Amino acid sequence: MFRDFIEGQCWFDENATSKGFSAMLPLTKLIDVKDGFLMNGEVKVVAEVGVLEVVGRSDVLVETLLLHESIDVNGFQVLPSQVESVKSLFEKHPDIASKFRPKNPHLRTAYLNSLLSLTEILCQSPEELSIDDLANAYSTLTCLTKAGFKLDWLEKKLKEVGETRVQEIEEELKDMTALLEFLR
Repeated sequence: MFRDFIEGQCWFDENATSKGFSAMLPLTKLIDVKDGFLMNGEVKVVAEVGVLEVVGRSDVLVETLLLHESIDVNGFQVLPSQVESVKSLFEKHPDIASKFRPKNPHLRTAYLNSLLSLTEILCQSPEELSIDDLANAYSTLTCLTKAGFKLDWLEKKLKEVGETRVQEIEEELKDMTALLEFLR
């Protein structure tokens, strides 16, 4: 059975879990009582993998390392990549967190990350936003406001974006209705 081994190169990643040579060791050989690998109901598999090239990166490792490199900006722990955005936010809206209640640094960071995500969403063009995106944005805004953020300016912007998107959808609907009437 082992003499039929075929040498080859394969890329292994989380999306290609079926790579390898499954026919190389049949299940009957694996669990055979005399010559098998089963001992006390267990099989221990040791594999040596030679890595020729690494494709991509480990987001978990990068995020873990960055968590230890956080910087304090106005009482919030932020990643180095967020410092400018957060500073700009506090410069434009100095009282944004004046009534923000949570003291736990992890909660404070989570709320701030939600706020940053919300501002990024509202920077997109209205055509890119779905109704679900807008509904989630309203929900996030409500949550942030209840936590104590002063976001009147953001609520106004969200309403404008929402109204623009509704108008675009109404125009699309009119066009589709006209096309449907034409095709009848």
